[in-house]
Order: sequence, then structure tokens, then C-alpha cells
Amino acid sequence: MNFHLLNVLVITAVFLTGCLLPILYKKDAATQLSLGLALVGSILGAWWTGSVLVSKQPISTTIISLQAEWFAAGSLGIELPPLSWALQLDNLSAFYGFLITAFAAVVAVYSFGALQAAHYQQQRGRIAAAFNLFVWSTLMVVLVSDLFSLIVALEIMTLAFGFLTLYKHTLYQDSTKPVAEQQAHLASLAPKTYMIISHVSTAFLIVPLLLLAINAGGVSFDLIAAHKAALSLPVASVVFLLALVGAGIRTGLTPFHFWVPIVHPASPTTTHAFSLGIGIKVAVYLMVRFFFQFLQPQPWWGYLLLLVAVITALVNVWFAIVSHDLKTALAYHSIENVGIIVAGLGVALIFAARRQENMAFFVSLALVASFYHTLNHAVFKGLLYLATGAIDNLTGQVVRFDKLGGLMKLYPWTAAVFIVGAISISGFPPFNGFVSEWLTVQALLKGGYLLRAEPFKLIILLAALVELAAAFALTAFCFYKMVGLTFMGHSRSSAAERIGWSPRDVSWVMRSMMVLMALLCLLLAVFPEQVVSVLQPVTAVILNNPQTATTPISWKAISFPTSADPAPSLEIGLIFIVAVGLGGMAAFLRMRKPARRVPTAWSCGTAYDSETMQPTSSTLSFLLRGWMRRPQRPIPTPDYLPAQEHVSESKTYPQSVVEPFRLASNRLIDWTVTHSTRLGNRLQNKDIRHYLWYIFIVNIVVLLLFLLFGDIV
Repeated sequence: MNFHLLNVLVITAVFLTGCLLPILYKKDAATQLSLGLALVGSILGAWWTGSVLVSKQPISTTIISLQAEWFAAGSLGIELPPLSWALQLDNLSAFYGFLITAFAAVVAVYSFGALQAAHYQQQRGRIAAAFNLFVWSTLMVVLVSDLFSLIVALEIMTLAFGFLTLYKHTLYQDSTKPVAEQQAHLASLAPKTYMIISHVSTAFLIVPLLLLAINAGGVSFDLIAAHKAALSLPVASVVFLLALVGAGIRTGLTPFHFWVPIVHPASPTTTHAFSLGIGIKVAVYLMVRFFFQFLQPQPWWGYLLLLVAVITALVNVWFAIVSHDLKTALAYHSIENVGIIVAGLGVALIFAARRQENMAFFVSLALVASFYHTLNHAVFKGLLYLATGAIDNLTGQVVRFDKLGGLMKLYPWTAAVFIVGAISISGFPPFNGFVSEWLTVQALLKGGYLLRAEPFKLIILLAALVELAAAFALTAFCFYKMVGLTFMGHSRSSAAERIGWSPRDVSWVMRSMMVLMALLCLLLAVFPEQVVSVLQPVTAVILNNPQTATTPISWKAISFPTSADPAPSLEIGLIFIVAVGLGGMAAFLRMRKPARRVPTAWSCGTAYDSETMQPTSSTLSFLLRGWMRRPQRPIPTPDYLPAQEHVSESKTYPQSVVEPFRLASNRLIDWTVTHSTRLGNRLQNKDIRHYLWYIFIVNIVVLLLFLLFGDIV
């Protein structure tokens, strides 16, 4: 038994035991043990995959390849492809596996404190069980090495998270308190939407997978990669488009982003952090496998992917600005950052399609930028979700901006780490968001330089750069709004509404994990060269070019006019650490000063009312949401997905914004239901002769398919 197989077996046993314990023994002790097993399994997985990454050597090794013949297939004279379960470890799967398990370990520790909240009381065991299965299945998705195993792992992952999306629906059903009709509707809609969307995504992925298997004569990833040159250009383009749609639906690329803010906030906040910080990036992993290893990149693929990515980033940061609560805004920001990640992949495809030896470095640069932002997003978005989970627990699940305010005085630790996450995601130095966003911009600038002789392509790259810059700026504005409305000023809730709020900050268990993530936001920014050196072997495996693992990627943090050499990033990192430390000491000393009397705000002689005399969420987004703003009125299309968001509670002039992509999906669903009903009624006419014709036609089609493709199986 090899070392890698032993690790997989131990990790699988730990996670599956953690999944079964709370189901078999419905006690708090079983839940705590389940979380402990999730922590142990995650630490083992992080150590195993991390050891591959830090070795900085390109590797690709088969862990296990099991095959099982169909029962009695031979006795019937039918040859069917065997059932298989194949796992493989390379630098790409090690990178994503490390992200999955390392962040799962943080969430597991955090959950020891977070799941003690009253609103989790009835579902702690189920959440812990589903979390174990979700982490294990997500890890398996990035380790499998054949198409059958991939589909199985994706389905298990879908079912595990689908169970978690039932949390809010179950909570509202069991609650003795009255629940708003809209909240109850969204909670019941989330699991159904997720299951439908996930299976539509899988259906779009199965078709290109089958086309690749037909071309290769097998389902192994290595076999598919070896035969990619034999794939004709039209078929390869169809595979690319279908894979882009399938993975794009699952990861929420525009126009398929509409489901993410409905589904993910309905899950427990702890697993919400894992699913949007890590789980949603599984589809990005699939894109890398498809576009770089299973196919030979074509020039227009990269431009299309880049266009979709920058539109995704810009559109979703716009929707985040007009969102009315923390969870929804962060969900939109997750999709925006996925757009930035995919933009790096698009630039890499543009370089890779040129098929020149000197392009390998530029492909590696773009991929490193994408992977670096994948890592950074997991850290700063994970921090923001953990802080949001703390607010959710402390306020009794109050996350609407117009009900928050003044939380910095009540919960200084939570406020401090949230602000660190906000600075990081906004791309300000000295935190990690700046590094990966700068690398992405650098890749675009280098692409523009290489394409300077091709004006049309140069314009596309410059337009993408401008759109990304706009998305970065709007992100900073959005988090200015979120931090201001949540932590600054006075509370917008009445004293009666704040009765259930906690008088003190979260426990040290939760606090320690948030502080750890905040420190990582700093460390990933001040030591970029060390991170890049770990990520380069990942690109070497993808490109099958070991030279890219050692080619240095310059990180020019600061260049002085009097010197041709950039300032060393290590020294700059130390300067930033000292500066942040001094700032922290100054803040600590300021907090130790004696309390001062705060005068009552003057409001032109009238009584000051903190609930109504402060900027609201809709006030700050008024100018930017003009194109979506409309007076509140009913939309004629059936509201399968809520397409109208109320942004003003004013009784004299209520306002709402329309989510055009949800509105379009509602119209598409309505058209499909109407026409499929008509077609179904026409086919189902209770005439047995017609039914016999249907059976005959289906059999003929199956026989033709078998004659055409029977040699493959």
C-alpha cells in the first residue's frame, strides 16, 4: 500500500465516521466528536497536500484505480464499461486539496463555538454530519482522475450541500416565532433551486465529457489528455462551450449568477463560509482541467472567457452595492471575485493559443495570478464570512444593514477583523487582495504589449482592464458602505429589538480563527515571492512544461526612480508588519484611555432618532442603482425566482430594484413550462398506436447510436 493511498483511506474513514456519528447518536457529544473528526481529517488532508506543494516539484502520481465489472454482464453477452473509482494526485489537485482541507480545519474549529448559538440547537448534529460529507466529497472532486468518478463525486457534493441548504427552511418550520412570508419563501426556494441548478450544470458537463471519452476511447483523464490533438476543431469548440456553460452555471458566472444569493445565505453561516469561500471554486478547477489539459486552446476561447469574466466581476459588484444585507452582498462579491479568477484563466488561454515557446512564461504568469487570487479569496472572503457568522450569532440572525449600526462599540474584535477583510478584498496594500489583483493587471498589461500590433485584440484587452479597474473601485465603495452601515454610527434597531443581542463579543474559539485569517491576509501580501514559488510548479503540471516551475516571476512591489532594481519584497513586508504593529499598539493605547462623555447629536432642535436620522443602505447606493430603479409595482411574469428586491421601506415612496437576470430566467421558465405542457398534451393523447410508435422510434435511435459508437464501449 503506497503512502498516498494510505492517506486517502485514513482521511475517508475519518470524514465518513464524522458523518455517521451524529446521525446514529443524536446527542451533543456526538456532534462535538463529529466536528473533532472533521478537524482531524482536514488537518491530515492539509498536511498531505501541503507537503506536495512545499516540495515545489511537479508531480503526477496515481493513487488508486479500482474497476468493477457489471453483475452478470458477461452472461448476457453484453460488454459494458467497468465501474471505476480512480484517484490521482498532482500539483493542481494538491493546491485545491490544500485549500479545501486547510479552510475546512478553520471552519471546524470555528464551529465548536458558532454552533452553540440557539438557532442551531435543533440542527447541530445534521449540520456537523453534512459538513463532514461536504468536505470529503469536495476533496474527492479534485482528486478523481476519470469521468465516472468525477460525476459520482460531484453528485455526492451536490447532495451534501443540498442538505445544508435546508437549514433555514427547517429553522422557520420549527420556529415558534412569526416569520416574514418573503423570508419563508426564500428559505423553501433555496434547496429546490440548488438541486435544479446543480443538475442542469452536471447535464451540461456530461455531454462534453462523453465527447472527450468518445475521442479518447476511454474515460481516464490521462487518456483524454493524450488524445486531445485528435479532436477536430468544431468538436473541441463545442466541448469548450458546453464545459464553459456547465462550469459557469455551477460557479455562478454571469448570466448564471442569479441563484447564488438565493441558495448560499440559506445554509448555516459556518458552512456558508466554506461553500462560497472554497466549494464554489471546484467549477474553476474543472475549467482548468478542461481548457488546458483536455483541449488544445484556440485564440477566441480566451477572449470569450475574459469577456464573460470581466462582465461577471462588474455586474456582481453592482448588485452587491444595492444589496440590503450582509450575506447577500458577500454572496455577490464571491461571484465578482470568481470573475477576477476566471479573467486570469482567460488571459492564460489567449497566451496558450499562440503556441510559441516564449509564451510559456506569460501563460504561467496569468495562471499564477489566477491561483494566487483563488488562495487570497479563500482567505479574505473566509474571514468576512466568519465575521458575518459572528454578527449573525451575536444579534440573533439580524444581518440587514438597516437594522445594524454601531457594532464596533459592542463587538470590537469582530469589527476589527471584518475591517481587515474589507481592506483585503478592496485591494488595498498591505493586504493580500492587492497582490493577486496586481498580478492579474500585470498579466493583462503584458498581454496588451504582446498584442500591440493587433489593434482589435488590443482593444479587447484594454477594455477588460478598464472593466476590472471599475470593479476594483466599486468593491472599495461597497465595503465602505458595508463597514459604515454595520459598525459605525448608532444602532438602527430599537431598544426592544436589541433585547436578544449579546452584550459581549464572540467566544475565544471563534475569535482565534478570525484573527488567524486576518493575519494570513497580511502574510500573503508581504511575502508574495514565497507564495509564487509554490504556485509555479502547479502551472508546470498543467502546461506539461517543467521549465515554468523554475522560471522566476518578478514581483516588483516598489521601484524607485534612482534605482533600476525593485525594492526587495521581504524588506517591504517587514516594513509593513512593523507599521501595522505600531498602528495596533496605538489603537490599544487609545482604547485604554478613560471614558469620555459623548454629547447627544444636534438635529436642528428636534429630538435625535438614531433609527431614522442616519444614512440607509438605499441612500448610499441611490446614484449607482439608477438603471435598475423603478417605483414598486408588480411584475407580470410569474415570480419563480424573486426578481424584485425592495430597497426602501418608505410608505410614501416605496422603491425596488429589478434583477434582470432573474427576470429573464423567470420568463424562460414560464415559456418552457407553457410549451412543454402543450407538447406533452399533444403527445399524451391516450392512443396506444401512438405510444407503440414512440417505443419503436426510441429503439431505432438507440440501435443507431450503438452502431455508431459501439466500438468505444
